[in-house]
Amino acid sequence: MTGRKAFIVSLMAGAGFAVSMPAHAQSDIAETPNDDIVVTGTRASLERALDIKREAVGVVDSISAEDIGKFPDQNVAESLQRVPGVSIDRSQGEGRFITVRGFGPEFNTVLLNGRVLATDNDGREFSFDILPSELISGADVYKSSSATLQDGGIGSTVNIRTARPTDRSGFFAAGSLGGKYDSGSDKVTPTATALASWSNADDSFGILGSLVYDKRKSRVKRFSTDGWVVNQNLDFDKDGTVDLAGVAVDRGTGQAVDTSTRERIGGTLAIDFRPSDTVSIKLDGLYSQYKVNSITNAMGYFSDPADIISATANENGTLTHYVRSNTGSLATDNTISALPPRDARTFQIAGNIEWTPSDRTTIVTDLSWSRATNDGRDGVPVIVIGARNTGLNPTWDLQADQSTPAYTNVFPTTDVARARGHFARLAGEDISDDVLQLRVDGTQEFDGTLSALKFGVLASRRKKVTDAYETPGAVFCGYCGYNVTLPANLTQIFDSGGKTFLGSPNLPTKWLTFDPEALLAYYTTDAAIAQANNPAGFRAALAANGGGYRGVFNPQASGSVREKSFAAYLQAEFEGDAGNMPWTAAIGGRWVYTRLDAKGFSQQLLSLTAIPGDATFLDYELSDPVAVSAKNDYNYFLPSLSARLNITDQLVARLAGSRTLTRPTLTSLGLNESYNLRPPASFFVSGGNPALKPYLAWNADVGLDYYFSRSSYASIAGFYKKVDNFVSLVTQPREILGYDFFDTRPTNAQSAEVYGFEVAAQATLDFLPSPFDGFGFSANYTKVESSVTFDPSLSAQVFNVEGLSDSANLVAFYEKGPVQLRVAYNWREGFLRRTFGSEGQPENVNGYGQIDLSGSFAVTDNVSIFAEAVNIGNKRSRSYSAYQERILTLEESGRRISFGVRASF
Repeated sequence: MTGRKAFIVSLMAGAGFAVSMPAHAQSDIAETPNDDIVVTGTRASLERALDIKREAVGVVDSISAEDIGKFPDQNVAESLQRVPGVSIDRSQGEGRFITVRGFGPEFNTVLLNGRVLATDNDGREFSFDILPSELISGADVYKSSSATLQDGGIGSTVNIRTARPTDRSGFFAAGSLGGKYDSGSDKVTPTATALASWSNADDSFGILGSLVYDKRKSRVKRFSTDGWVVNQNLDFDKDGTVDLAGVAVDRGTGQAVDTSTRERIGGTLAIDFRPSDTVSIKLDGLYSQYKVNSITNAMGYFSDPADIISATANENGTLTHYVRSNTGSLATDNTISALPPRDARTFQIAGNIEWTPSDRTTIVTDLSWSRATNDGRDGVPVIVIGARNTGLNPTWDLQADQSTPAYTNVFPTTDVARARGHFARLAGEDISDDVLQLRVDGTQEFDGTLSALKFGVLASRRKKVTDAYETPGAVFCGYCGYNVTLPANLTQIFDSGGKTFLGSPNLPTKWLTFDPEALLAYYTTDAAIAQANNPAGFRAALAANGGGYRGVFNPQASGSVREKSFAAYLQAEFEGDAGNMPWTAAIGGRWVYTRLDAKGFSQQLLSLTAIPGDATFLDYELSDPVAVSAKNDYNYFLPSLSARLNITDQLVARLAGSRTLTRPTLTSLGLNESYNLRPPASFFVSGGNPALKPYLAWNADVGLDYYFSRSSYASIAGFYKKVDNFVSLVTQPREILGYDFFDTRPTNAQSAEVYGFEVAAQATLDFLPSPFDGFGFSANYTKVESSVTFDPSLSAQVFNVEGLSDSANLVAFYEKGPVQLRVAYNWREGFLRRTFGSEGQPENVNGYGQIDLSGSFAVTDNVSIFAEAVNIGNKRSRSYSAYQERILTLEESGRRISFGVRASF
């Protein structure tokens, strides 16, 4: 097919033109024939998609590359969000995680060619941003389950497919060169792809290789609070009488600019070999490197309710105005930090042998190994200098008519002479994830009502290791209290750019910054050590740490989780006629066994010490680490049933029911533990629970599709999930060394029902006169509800179904001659991200809508130019805690514009 015809196919697929495919065996997932996605033009592709949808038994939506190396969007997650029921979470404006029908990333199993892919995250949730879209040929979202599908996805199972060398006969090569512009950084960075494949005349042997390079420089502005401290009783004149009771105070008020460079390098290698008519061998290799280097210039103020001398609150108990004392308890902090670093490397190697001893018997054996690592040691600095506002009464206002709160009546934020050293810590984690998987699937076909039996087994071993590092406490707080003077040449003025910061006229646009390496070097000099809180003790601690601020192994925050799982399944498939209405059904069951081994270290608090002149932190001492371990195992039977009835040639009904499970995220299963020591009244202990059981769900799906023509249809589908063993964070009071702590641990405690519906429609306007017959559109809307409703007025609410939200997509496209255009609008309703976020309070996210544009022009049949604009309206994302006025973050990530030239031969 020509480049211009293929282009619009991918646009429509990425825009939510659902290609439903039958939920067959796991081997069928991995071996989805790519001739299903290579079509001969826009109308033909839609007709094929609807033909497949008509024949599907389960509920499966797909997106496809228009051609090898050409995916609808430059990010796989951003293409998936066009699918009904799929929403995404963004990192610095770029899609990273997916949510399906309200179930977040930990509830969705993601496979690469039918195999589990290791992840560089702390848990098992998959980051789509590590995979360059140019390496992907398609992705299938399985919303209903069957016995043949790999377990683990209550929300969905997503299978990502890479290109195969026998997709085309002979030699084929494609590539692109382009640039990527980010409006925040005002920088253009390069992008490039290259792919080549060859297969012999009878397609009995073929080889394919691909490479991709992508770089982005971004600059993101962010306002944030560190959460909200609730139930505060304020005594303005310190006479022992409460003047304002039960109010919520911001933990801090700050602003930051994140400057980052993101670089992807990836490649694939695939070999197809058919030594005989009955044996087919496939070998696959994938490598992806994703590096994110960033620096955050921040300025902010840390709150202390005990220092407030007057205040007012609204009906929700949120402070709207307060005044601090003139003692200098409030300091203006200037911080150099970074986003959690990512130096993620992901590998996968796999082999697949398909044996067909007869026309009706197929046996597929698949072996794969995947490894992901992230080297983050010392990658998260938190280095603070500051100046006390002694002699002033700093005033904080909620500013209901502005985008953010702000402090006034403070010293100028660019006064270099007032800067003092305060806090310096380096931290980070090294993470590794190894997955080894063996799968055997079989199919036996029959004549008659029983059309096929499918059976198989799967064995998997996964090990996640987290090694945490942190500057020792005796070193990182050696200067706490803003006492050490700084040489004038160490500090400079940082300009965030613009006349206002995120539209708030009372937020400064300039503040102090510094070279972190130069500052840390100064802190090791005699001139600085002489000003430490305890010069002799600090010098000894510095020497014990190698003379600097490097992070050392933090056993309390480290640990490993090893998970072994086994599964076996059997599924029978039937077909027949009810009168003149054809029907198809599948019934089966899957048995799953899982064994868990968790290892870690236990350390106890030995002492807590107040820091003179600093009311925002406590120094602490821990006992020597003691190795600890725990084991857990469980097994479950997961039945499934699905059926399709062709009521007429145009009207098709589907029904599906199943039991599914999702294992708890690996971060909840570990034995690691952490302390949060932020006075006043913010003492928290948190950790994991290896005894957690998996989430279990009974699911029901029903759908009705009506086909107006071979390229236009409308559909409605309903779904219901009854989920048990929901993991809740249960908090218990605990006294440690005379201080009242809140100890929070994950526990299986709750059940909930999740239900809703999806509506979708697509049409190509062929009936219009030329040139208007090139227009088309798609639209979908998903409604999600739960039996558990979040109520911010219930302070004791301990459980909610997190991540639930409605979503919608609207896409219009045009394809005529050499021109292709697409405009896409994606919307997600506001939702509850966490029941227990910062300061143990809810974290809510406001609704978000974004418009993207893309287009191309075919210069010849083999060469085209293209452009894509993401977030053209420069929409900001916002989060809050329980009530809208309790802002948590406001972030502006800017627009992204990609452009270039693409060629194929």
